[in-house]
Amino acid sequence: MKLSLVLLCLVFTQAITAQNFEEAPQNPPFTGVDESSIAFADIDGDSDLDLLISGMTSGIGRSTRLYVNDGSGNFSEVVETPFEAVAAGSVAFADVDGDDDQDLIISGVTNSEHITILYINDGAGNFTEVEETLFWQVAFSSVAFADVDGDNDQDVMITGSTVWFFQIALYINDGAGNFTELLDTPFDAVNNGSIAFADVDGDNDPDVLITGQNDTYVEYVSTLYINDGLGNFSEVMDTPFEGVMYSTLAFADVDGDNDQDVLISGLNTSLERVSHLYLNDGAGNFIEALETPFAGTQDGSIAFADIDGDGDQDVLVTGWSDSGYISKLYSNDGAGVFTEVMNTPFDNVGKGSVAFADVDGDNDQDLMLTGEYFSNPDYMDVAKLYINNGVPSSVNDGAFNSAKGINMLLYPNPVVSEQLFVRYQSTQSGSVIVSVHDVRGQLISQQNEFAVTGEQNFEVNTASLTSGSYFLKLESAQETGTARFMVH
Repeated sequence: MKLSLVLLCLVFTQAITAQNFEEAPQNPPFTGVDESSIAFADIDGDSDLDLLISGMTSGIGRSTRLYVNDGSGNFSEVVETPFEAVAAGSVAFADVDGDDDQDLIISGVTNSEHITILYINDGAGNFTEVEETLFWQVAFSSVAFADVDGDNDQDVMITGSTVWFFQIALYINDGAGNFTELLDTPFDAVNNGSIAFADVDGDNDPDVLITGQNDTYVEYVSTLYINDGLGNFSEVMDTPFEGVMYSTLAFADVDGDNDQDVLISGLNTSLERVSHLYLNDGAGNFIEALETPFAGTQDGSIAFADIDGDGDQDVLVTGWSDSGYISKLYSNDGAGVFTEVMNTPFDNVGKGSVAFADVDGDNDQDLMLTGEYFSNPDYMDVAKLYINNGVPSSVNDGAFNSAKGINMLLYPNPVVSEQLFVRYQSTQSGSVIVSVHDVRGQLISQQNEFAVTGEQNFEVNTASLTSGSYFLKLESAQETGTARFMVH
């Protein structure tokens, strides 16, 4: 169990401190856009993530551009793609025809019309438009893929506005990329909203949450529909969700209980900008988490990712807040308690899109951000990639413990009483310091123990600890170990 104290302290510090993002130099740069949508996918089969960006760019007009990755996070634009240039739309990748490559749907408004187009990938990143699909042509839209009927292919839901009215439709895939609209669905047609699939009730099929302005033009909705596993959905009544438009939403397990929670942002019917976090009980029943730090936004974007490698979901929120455009990163303590990370380098944007992905193959989550940025006295459109230089934490990873020779067990984990038990193998006799730290590395408690050679068992009193994520550190003259534990 011998390990360099310098090395372990480095890993411990990087696992629990704020992340180190820096803007990636791009030559040529990405074309800046607002009213935008972005999506990562490996479009050419080389095992790295390429990027599609659509939106409105000042001085040029509408834009849809594909950038391929060289595997190190260096992107180059693909020229002469068949994609329609759109803004105020949505883009989404999925393998729709079962040939193990990523196809694409683009919706939005061109210079002359609203569109929804399916493009098929040949596996090498060459796309061909599919003629005469049955998709409604929409803008101010949202597109999401999911296998709603359990037949192992990707169906798709599309919502937005046609030239004349709001629309929502669920299309069933036959496995070969041929889609048929499912009729008589219960969904509210919405505009300026968002849709996301997630299994909220633990029955292994995708349910769906839909936000936006419905076709009464005065009512804003956030409606949950439960799937029976065959693609038949029923509305859940009496949810706590506040209706919003100019909205965005994202699911993630924020509190480590293995179910899907949800963060929703947008403009409510009182014309207030809000951001609400709702926690799931595992059966699809949600309660609002109170006193969260999230800024209320409209015309924004939300993206969850484990940006610090500690095994929980952090979140970035962008959009138009009461204080102007923002891009705020919030760190999760593992129990769903979030703290804003200060002094991040991100441009504050609205009318944009954000997405996390490991673009440079170093096993951490980098960030792509687009939108409108205010630079006094003008507004400008941006598209920027930020590289995460943090080292992924492995303190809760068995592979790390094995590779570094650490042999420590914390139990029960999560802690359910006032005692945490520590078991480990000592290679020598002597004094041992047992310390508990919060996720920022601040020392909470410390006790001295005496170890002999062989298996050791210590008790740590956790009565004073609130719910959240913590790190326990063992340190002797020649042995050091670190492990993460939760308090519920």
